[in-house]
Amino acid sequence: MVLSKIYIIPHGDEIIDLPDINSREMNEKITRIAGEDKSEVLVIISPHGVTLGKGMAVINTEFFVATTDLIDKKLNYRAKNERELTEKIIKECPEICNELRYSTYSGDLSVFPLDFGSSIPLYFFKKRNIVYVGQPRLDDRDALVNFGKKLYGIANGYNKNVSIILSADQAHTHSDKGPYGYSDQAEVYEDILIKALNEGNLEPVYKMNQDIISRGKPDSYWNMLILKGLLDTSGRKMVMDFHYVALYFGMLLAHSN
Repeated sequence: MVLSKIYIIPHGDEIIDLPDINSREMNEKITRIAGEDKSEVLVIISPHGVTLGKGMAVINTEFFVATTDLIDKKLNYRAKNERELTEKIIKECPEICNELRYSTYSGDLSVFPLDFGSSIPLYFFKKRNIVYVGQPRLDDRDALVNFGKKLYGIANGYNKNVSIILSADQAHTHSDKGPYGYSDQAEVYEDILIKALNEGNLEPVYKMNQDIISRGKPDSYWNMLILKGLLDTSGRKMVMDFHYVALYFGMLLAHSN
């Protein structure tokens, strides 16, 4: 089998609550892309899942459950873990991956909650097995790129078609009306990322000055390093689908060729 697609998908409530024209367009584009996805398994890496001091958490339970409250809707669904792939990632990436599971290892009681960074992107896809990974916030950029390279090999060689979702909102300091205040580096961060995606070269993202990241306050940066590893190894490029700023934070949608 092969790696079907790689996605960058935002997780702001707006893309389901639909308060304005931009959120409606984003919803329509994600719905179309998800509807065309041919994978049997989804790997999702979320910046709002479990974050460890060292390494990254790969959740190895029997089931996952979403109970995310939005303004007008509650996401309430259940997904089964693709445990063979989950355990393969844990085994083949011991330098960065840490297994996280309950003592009740299997059966109906082995259920882990999905964070909103996972439940919102997954909402758009038809029900299928998933692998759930907590995005690490590591300073070691090479470790994240190398994980992306290994993840590509694992997913591409798996016995089912796999797609990878990098759940990501972008800079969070576009407006002083937001909780993190305003910084001119929010726009700088997104300009660098969008240019890199359009040109098919994420080296400028890899080399980005830490001050831009610290002041722009994205939750995407670490996933974008994983993306660099995925793209460098696969030779694929990302296609930009839509981007806008929702009051104080950026939302970007892209998929691989």
